[in-house]
Amino acid sequence: MKIFSKATFKSHVEGYTVYDCAFNTVDRFCFLLVEEKDSRDTLPRTRFLVVGLDGPTAPRLGYFDTGDMRFSTIARGYAPEEYVAVDTASQVYSSDSRRRGMEASIEDLISLKTPADTMVTIRRVVRAAGKLYAVGSNRRLYRREGMDQWVDLHGEGWGAPWQSDARSRAMGFNDLSAFSDTDFYAAGGEGDLWRFDGTHWHPCPLPTQAQLETVCCAGDGKVYVSDLHGNVWAGREAHWEQVASSELAWGSQPVDAHWFQGRMYFGAQEGVYVISADKELVPLGEVDEHAPSSMVTGRIDISPDGRHMLTAGPYGACLYDGERWTRLFSAFDFR
Repeated sequence: MKIFSKATFKSHVEGYTVYDCAFNTVDRFCFLLVEEKDSRDTLPRTRFLVVGLDGPTAPRLGYFDTGDMRFSTIARGYAPEEYVAVDTASQVYSSDSRRRGMEASIEDLISLKTPADTMVTIRRVVRAAGKLYAVGSNRRLYRREGMDQWVDLHGEGWGAPWQSDARSRAMGFNDLSAFSDTDFYAAGGEGDLWRFDGTHWHPCPLPTQAQLETVCCAGDGKVYVSDLHGNVWAGREAHWEQVASSELAWGSQPVDAHWFQGRMYFGAQEGVYVISADKELVPLGEVDEHAPSSMVTGRIDISPDGRHMLTAGPYGACLYDGERWTRLFSAFDFR
């Protein structure tokens, strides 16, 4: 089904770049759009576009705009069911079946100060073990419990250890993934990888001091970790090996990592990468001749049933079921 006519594309998407995406069902998703601006005098507007392709009046389109958020990410929660976006300053957008809009920032609800009196920066919001977490610098994690409700894991006594003599840049986190609620992995900082067993945090001896970007608890039982340049390590607990090398330029590094249909996928702002037979991180098009352009792929989310992958690039989005790619929309169709 076509999502947009020429008129609805112009009113809902034109003038914006697709920055992130979140998956509800194969017929329902949300796109995070950022206004294209030449001037730096004011922040670009952020638009949250909710799409529904099911029901008698499909497609259903609705959006919410704000000029206050910057460098946001979005995820879909299921307990409660909602889309939630958080930016680097901890501002929060959420939407469910009844409402959409801004709510209290995390900083308004919980102190984001570290023991060194510095401020935590929120890196992203992720879903792990069925819950949403805001992932922050200085090894901070904040669990969402509902509208205007966040819990600091340190406040519960479950936070990762603080290292008073470390530089802030040396410590994570940038990403979080989980096999279960008693088997978490969090990564970031200079090779700063930790595992939570439900009671205690354990440092993982990853053989690198590179800046870590993503972590994924994969369907093959391994944990995959990528760095700023796209190098990838795999393993678990104390055992790790490098499984892919790369020299991606800054700005092209992985920002998403997901296991889907027996393969690891790494999403960047422009394009999807996979591990080749030669143990290199390569653009998806090098191993899948049917893969769409990097203009309509990049950020990744997986459907709750694990049967579809949603990916969005600057100018559009696609669905993939493991065999067939379906282009949901492309800005180039309306030019």
